[in-house]
Amino acid sequence: MTTTPIGIRDASEIPGPPAKPIIGNALDIPGDRMIQALMDLTRTYGPIMRLTTPVGDRYVVSSLEMVDDLCDDSRYDKLVGTAQKELRKMRPSDGLFTADTDDPMWQRAHNILLPNFSMQAMQGYLPMMIDIALQLMQKWERLNPGEDVDVTGDMTRLTLDTIALCGFGYRFNSFYRNTQHPFVGAMMRTLTETQKRARLVPGLIRFRRRAQHQLVEDNAYMEREVQNILDERRRSGNADEHQDLLSCMLTGVDKKTGLTLPDENIVGQCLTFLVAGHETTSGLLSFTIAYLLKNRDVVVKAQAEVDRVLGTDPGVMPSFQQVQGLTYVTQILNEILRLWPTAPAFTRYPYEDVVLGGYRIPKGSSLTALTPMLHRIPEIWGPDAEEFNPDHFRAEFRATLPPNAFKPFGSGQRACIGRQFAMQEAVLVLGMLLQRFDFIDEHNYQLKIKEALTLKPDGLFIRLRPRPDRTTGTVVVAPRAAQAPAAKPTLRLAPVGDRHGTPLTVLFGSNLGTAEGIATRIAQDGADRGFAVTLGALDDHVADLPKEGALVVVCASYNGLPPDNAEKFCTWIRDAATPADAAAGAAFAVFGCGNMDWASTYQAIPTMLDEQLAAHGGRRVVDRGEGDARSDFDGQYEAWYATMWPAMTEALGLGADAVGAGTKGARLTLTMTNRQTTNPVVVSYRARPSTVLVNRELNADGADRSTRHVEIALAPGTEYATGDHLGVLPRNNVDLIRRVIAKFKLDAGTYLTITPNGGSWTHLPLDEPAPLLGVLGSCVELQDVAGRSDITTLASVATDPAERDALTALTTLDDEGRARYRKTIAEPRVTVLDLLDAYPSCNLEFAQFLDMLPPLRPRYYSISSAPTENGACHITVGVLDAPARGRDGRFAGVCSTHLRGSEVDGTVFTFVRKPTIPFTPPENPHIPMIMVGAGTGMAPFRGFLQERAALKRRGVPIAESLLFFGCRTPDQDFLYADELRAFERDGVVKLCTAFSRVADNRRYVQQAIVDEADEVRRLLDQDAHVYVCGNANTMAPAVRAAFMEVHGGSADSADGETWLAGMRAEHRYLEDIWGESAVG
Repeated sequence: MTTTPIGIRDASEIPGPPAKPIIGNALDIPGDRMIQALMDLTRTYGPIMRLTTPVGDRYVVSSLEMVDDLCDDSRYDKLVGTAQKELRKMRPSDGLFTADTDDPMWQRAHNILLPNFSMQAMQGYLPMMIDIALQLMQKWERLNPGEDVDVTGDMTRLTLDTIALCGFGYRFNSFYRNTQHPFVGAMMRTLTETQKRARLVPGLIRFRRRAQHQLVEDNAYMEREVQNILDERRRSGNADEHQDLLSCMLTGVDKKTGLTLPDENIVGQCLTFLVAGHETTSGLLSFTIAYLLKNRDVVVKAQAEVDRVLGTDPGVMPSFQQVQGLTYVTQILNEILRLWPTAPAFTRYPYEDVVLGGYRIPKGSSLTALTPMLHRIPEIWGPDAEEFNPDHFRAEFRATLPPNAFKPFGSGQRACIGRQFAMQEAVLVLGMLLQRFDFIDEHNYQLKIKEALTLKPDGLFIRLRPRPDRTTGTVVVAPRAAQAPAAKPTLRLAPVGDRHGTPLTVLFGSNLGTAEGIATRIAQDGADRGFAVTLGALDDHVADLPKEGALVVVCASYNGLPPDNAEKFCTWIRDAATPADAAAGAAFAVFGCGNMDWASTYQAIPTMLDEQLAAHGGRRVVDRGEGDARSDFDGQYEAWYATMWPAMTEALGLGADAVGAGTKGARLTLTMTNRQTTNPVVVSYRARPSTVLVNRELNADGADRSTRHVEIALAPGTEYATGDHLGVLPRNNVDLIRRVIAKFKLDAGTYLTITPNGGSWTHLPLDEPAPLLGVLGSCVELQDVAGRSDITTLASVATDPAERDALTALTTLDDEGRARYRKTIAEPRVTVLDLLDAYPSCNLEFAQFLDMLPPLRPRYYSISSAPTENGACHITVGVLDAPARGRDGRFAGVCSTHLRGSEVDGTVFTFVRKPTIPFTPPENPHIPMIMVGAGTGMAPFRGFLQERAALKRRGVPIAESLLFFGCRTPDQDFLYADELRAFERDGVVKLCTAFSRVADNRRYVQQAIVDEADEVRRLLDQDAHVYVCGNANTMAPAVRAAFMEVHGGSADSADGETWLAGMRAEHRYLEDIWGESAVG
C-alpha cells in the first residue's frame, strides 16, 4: 500500500471537469477545437488539470514551475501521443517525430541527421529556400487587382516544396499546378484520419472500414513516392555530391554505433520530415500574416528593417547574413509562436512517481505542457501577455526570460531538430514578402483557428498591394555574401619571428570603440610575444570558443545590456542549452569597460561573461579587470594588464624567454607615395555620405556658448525612428593637424603607404597610398588623453635624463603615481602631442606616433526630429569650445567643431543607431509622457512632440504630456522656444521651464519637477512614461531624487528606490544620459 505524505495530495484530487461514464471528458474537448478547449478549461481549473479518457487519466500543466520541472530530462521523457502512435502504425519504420526515445533506431537517426541542421548547413539550404520563395513571390506579383490570396493554401505549397527540395532534391512544383499534388492530398487525409482515431473510444476504430481502406491506400502511395526518390538518387550514382538530408541518410554513419540507416527507416524519416517540416512552418507564416493585417504599426516597423537590411531592390537576393540580420522580423515570428505555437503542446511521462504542483503523480502518467497558456502568464510576459506585441522578444527582454518560459519547439533532446530550418525559412519568406507587398484586410478577417496535427488560421483570404517603387517580375540573382551588411572580419595575426605560436583568441564587445581598441592592443602585443592571434567580435564566435591556448575578452556594458556586436554571444553563453564544456580547454581573462554613473548595471555584462566562461569549463588565470570611465580608467587597465601576461604565461606553461615583452620600435613601415585612399574607419562603421541641408545657430547673438541646429539628408535607403541616435564620424580640426605636421616636419601634400610589421594589425589604411591629411583628419583621434603605455614609450625615446625621469614618474601605479597622473595628465586631458611639445627631447618617429593613436570614434547625437516631418534628420549640437583644464589654451570638441563648420550642401559621414533601451514614445498615443531635458538634452523630445503633433493633426486622440526643460536664461539659450510654445498652444504638451541664471526665479529641472508634484503624480497614476535626457553626473541623479520625492518618500528612502526600480523594470522610467567622455 502506498501512502501520501501530509501536505501532498493524491492525483485524484487534481481539479478538472466532471467526467462522464466510459467517454470521460471527451465531450469537453471537441476534436475540431481541442487546444482551444484545453485553454478554456485551464482558465477555469488552473495550472494543473486532470482529464479522464477511456484509457486512463491525463494531466495538463501550464505554470512555469511545473513546465520547468517537466523539462528535466533526467526525470521525464517524451510520451508519444495517441495520434502519433496511429501515424506510425502506417509507417514501415518510425521517424524522429513518432519514435520512442529508448528506440535504438531513434538515437542512430538523430545522431546521423543532427549535423544537417547546423548553422553551416543552413547556409547551404538558403539558395534552395530562395528558389521556392521566389515562386511564391512571382505568383503573388502576377495576381490581378482584386484577386484574393488563399494564404494558408499558398503557405502549405511553399513549405512543402521547400522541405522536399532542401531535404531530398525533389520538386513537387506546387505553384505550377492548378490542383494539389496527390502527395499533399494523401498526406492531409492521413493526418486527419489519425487525429480522428486518437479521439475514438478503443474498439470503435474497426468500424471505420472505408477510412481504413483509404488510409492504407494513401500510405502505400506516399511510401512508393519516397522510395522512388531514394531509388533515383542511388541510380544517379552521386549521392555523395548532394548536401541534403537524403544523402546524409543514404551515406551517413552513426559515430557511436558505426551503423547506417536501413531503407525502411529512411522512408519513415522522409515522410516524417515532409509532414513536420511543412505543417508547422506554414501555420507560423499564416498566423503571422493574420496578425499583421491588424497591426499596421508593426508592418511599418518591419518594412523599415527589411528595406534597411535587404534593400529596396527585390531583384537582389538575400544573403545568409542579411537573413540573420532581420531581428525585428524574427521578433514578430517569435511572438506568433508565443501566442499560437503551431505545435501547441508536448507530452512527457515521469520515470518514477513525482510531486507536481503539490500532487503525487504516478510514474508513467501522461503530462501535457499546454504551451499557449505557458506563453500567456502575465508574471512572465507582462500585463499584455494576451496581446500581440513583438517587443516581448526585444533582446533585453528576452535575456530576462526564465528558462523554459518559451517552448514553441518542444523540450530537451526531443525538441524539434529542425527549428533553425523552420525559423530561417520563415524569416526569409516574411522578409521577402514585406519587401514587396502591403497586406490588405479586404474581408475584415477575424481569427478562427483550425486544428489538426497543428494549428492554422481558417479561411484566411487577403488581398495584396505592391509597394511603390518595387519592381515586379523578380529577377533571380544568386545570393552573394557581399550583399551582407559590412562587418569587421575576424583577423588572424601570425607570431612575430620564430616564436612558440601558442593560440591566443582576443574577443571584444564594443559600441563606442574603447573595448575594441583595448582588444586590438592586446592582440598586437600577443603577436609580438609570439602568439598566433585571432582577433574578432564576440558575435563572430558564438559556439566557437577556442579549445586550447589563451582567451582574452574585453567587453563593455550599455545600461546593463551587451554591445551590438556581443548580443548573440551573450544570449548563447547564457542559454541553458549551451554545452557545459563550451569554454573548456582555454585559459581565459576578462576585462570590463564601464561607467559608475550607471551604478546599478555597472560591469553587468563583463561580470556575466567572466562567470559564464568559468561555468562552461574555462580556466580563469587572473581576476576580472574593471575600468571605470568616470575614474582613472587608464590606471585601472594598466594595473590589470601588468598582471595578465605573467598569469597567462604561467598558466600556459610558457617560459619568460618564449614570451618576451614584444617589439620596442615602430610597428609600422611608411612609404611616401601619391594616391588617394578610402577610409577604413568609415567602412568599419558602415557610415554613408550624407548632405547638410541646414546649419544654423540656436542661441541668441552674444551668448557665451554655441548650439547648432543641423538638418541632414541621410543617404538613400537610410531610415530612422523617433528616439534613434545619429552616429557622426568627425574630422579633426585643421589646427591640430597643422601642429602634427609642424612637429614632425612633414609636407601637407605627402601620401603614406602603411605596411604592418610582422603580426601587427592597425585600423589605418594599409598597403596603398593614403594622403597624410586624410589619415590625420579622418582615421585617428588626436585629442585622446595620453595613456601610461604612451608615456612609457615617450620616456624610452627621451634623450634628456630629467625629461625621461619626469615622464617615467607619471607611469607608476602606487598611490602617489596615480595622483600625479590624474592631476598632470587625466584631468587636464593632456595628449601625446601636448607631451611632445612639453618634452622636446623625445625623439619619437612619426610611425610610432601614428601607431599610438587610437582609431577615430563616432560621436552619437539624439535625433531631434521625427521621420514624419520632412524626411530629413535633425540633430541639436552643443559646441564644446572652452578653456582647457589645468593648462593654457582652449579645448575644442572634435565632432561639434566639425559640425559647426560644416557648410550647407557639404558632406558628413553618418549612420543611424538604435538606443540600447526603448527610448521612444509609447506606441499607444493614449499613454502620457513626462520628459525631462536640460540644454541639448531636450533634443529627442522635440522628435517625440513632432510625432504626437502629427498624430493629433490626423485626428488621433493623444494623451497629455509634460516637458521639463532647463537652460540658463529665457533670452539666451531657450532652444526651440517658438516651436515648444506652439506645441503647448496646440495642446500637444504642457511646458515647464527651469532657468538657472534668472535672479528672481532661479531653479533647475529637478526643482521644477517637485514644484509640479501634483501634476506629475496625476500623470504617473495614468501610467505615464518618464524620459530623462542629459548629463549622467549631475542632472540625472538629481532628477531621480526629485521623482522619488514626488512619489511620496524622501530621495534616499527604500520605498522610493523600490518604486523607481519597478518603473525601470517596466520601461516606464528611461534615461538617455551621457558622461563626460561622450562630450565633443
